[in-house]
Amino acid sequence: MALLLHQGAGWKIRPYARADNVSVETLFLDCLDAFPWRSGPVDELIRLRQTLRLSRCIVAEEPHAGVIGFLTLKRKSSYVPHLFVAEDWRLCGVGSGLLEVARDLARAPLSLDVDDQNALAMKAYLAMGWTEKVDTSTRPGQRRLTGP
Repeated sequence: MALLLHQGAGWKIRPYARADNVSVETLFLDCLDAFPWRSGPVDELIRLRQTLRLSRCIVAEEPHAGVIGFLTLKRKSSYVPHLFVAEDWRLCGVGSGLLEVARDLARAPLSLDVDDQNALAMKAYLAMGWTEKVDTSTRPGQRRLTGP
């Protein structure tokens, strides 16, 4: 079941399935290479696995490339713990598509945290209309953003 189709680019967004585990974890670890300031991959992978068990997850998939992005969502709080898009698929609408579907699932504006050092992500969110919010629960080195 597709939750969103992008006919021009050929990708779709659908619910996560257990069969996506390896693809999601591989994509996650590939993306972590760009974040050397984060804790080690083992700790981050443990955190991802816990989130996958306790949250809703959606994936973006392209028929030839497989899983090209994913997002985890804590529906009750409308919080997005993870949003990752494969490097080759950035700037193709995958991230904004995942956020659009998550907002529909949460039925509320979303919030997420961005690493201070992730200037490209911060720039992208601000361009999409997200705003920075002061939040004392945000981990050190991160900024809380609220979606439009």
